[in-house]
Amino acid sequence: MSFMEEVVKLERDNETFALAIIIESKGSTPRHAGKMIVYLDGSSSGTIGGGAVEYYVIQESVKAIQQGQSKIVSYTLTQDGNDSIGMHCGGTVKVFIEVYTTKPELVIIGGGHIGFALSKLADYLSYSYVVVDDRANYCTKKRFPSAKSIFTHENIVEAIKQAKPTQKSYVTIFTKDCDDIALQTALQYPCAYIGMIGSKRKVMRIFDKLRAEGITNEQLSQVHSPIGIDINAETPEEIAISIIAEIIKEKS
Repeated sequence: MSFMEEVVKLERDNETFALAIIIESKGSTPRHAGKMIVYLDGSSSGTIGGGAVEYYVIQESVKAIQQGQSKIVSYTLTQDGNDSIGMHCGGTVKVFIEVYTTKPELVIIGGGHIGFALSKLADYLSYSYVVVDDRANYCTKKRFPSAKSIFTHENIVEAIKQAKPTQKSYVTIFTKDCDDIALQTALQYPCAYIGMIGSKRKVMRIFDKLRAEGITNEQLSQVHSPIGIDINAETPEEIAISIIAEIIKEKS
């Protein structure tokens, strides 16, 4: 696989990484052109010349990934002076570190009015999403044409199992009548976010029910419910905006 093919694959797989590219080089340097992929764990692919300059760029790339911000770094390849990194080459090098962050992958459990409004916002933000519902004749590709997948089963538990939420999944729950079952099932997966619609009274009732069935307080503390940032939202579209805002905040 070529270098650029690897970059394309990482983007397609919605991975988080940084791309470090030499954008300026003066005087004597290990390389005048080069690019390198850096992963969150500090491993890398490609090269910008090796040695101390590559070591420092990898460290800065990991920091940039953690902060979620691209940056430009400059180094003087001498023993002394500003930006020096203890090399003898004598030149200077400038590197652009571009951060590629993972976009939320939404699992919309419930294809009703709010789920539909949320899917439209996901389309606008280019977020990948799947829809889960217990109504096969209602939750269709025609209703959700941009959905990556649609999982339906008369038993909502089975539909969620088909979706298989992962660490990248941002799960939102607004079913017609089985939010408690959907939440209990979603908590079995390592989701990045779980949010459930409902009034404070409804949430309290569901939480008490799930505690009685063995769900721990630690698990329930992961749940954002009532879902969304409090902006006094009323319409499905306003509620969807509050949910996306909370997801963006949680992701950051």
